[in-house]
Amino acid sequence: MQKSILFILLIFSGIAVYGQHSYKIYTGPLLSVSRDSDKPQHNIVGTPYFNVNFMSAIIGNTNEKAPIRYDAHLDRIEILFDDKVYEIPRNEDIPVFKFEMINTPLVYVKETNGYYFRLVDGKNQLLKKEKIKLKEIKSSIEPNSLIKEGYIKFEKQNPLYFIKAGEKLLQVPKNAKDFVNIYPDRREELERFIKENNIKIKQEESLIKLVQFMNR
Repeated sequence: MQKSILFILLIFSGIAVYGQHSYKIYTGPLLSVSRDSDKPQHNIVGTPYFNVNFMSAIIGNTNEKAPIRYDAHLDRIEILFDDKVYEIPRNEDIPVFKFEMINTPLVYVKETNGYYFRLVDGKNQLLKKEKIKLKEIKSSIEPNSLIKEGYIKFEKQNPLYFIKAGEKLLQVPKNAKDFVNIYPDRREELERFIKENNIKIKQEESLIKLVQFMNR
């Protein structure tokens, strides 16, 4: 059910002037979200959230903060407002959410109309897609399990990695050979860097180093 409330975000854009800064006021309806998922349920295991707790984050390109959390199952961001939960609509005017407790921002990518964690910024952005799938278990086969009847389980998947350059979004291949083939003009320097630095494409830390090198 759509809740007709006015959600106002101050976003730098040069549309209106407030003090010494320029802001654009984004307004729009929010979708009300049930808080039943916050309550323990005997037939549900796990959580659809990257972090079930609401965390303070800077909204968009502003200094405004609000408690939010990311639903990695439905790929949506929820905001806690007046003790009620609402879904923030996907919109280019709200391109980034910077959590205070973690250094990795959550960014909106219009090419897929979805959210990604940005591990590296720059000409080549390294993005991480977190996924949580819902799995139905018909019955428990574990003798000591407290859940004997069927239940559903939120199961975290292996993350996917992408490189975004301009409007191009490419999924990172599973091996170094396929990776360097994406960049034929830089093949030699990339092969040399990968070899000299023992880069493992499947390891997040190695990927970060590689993309940082590409941005030099």
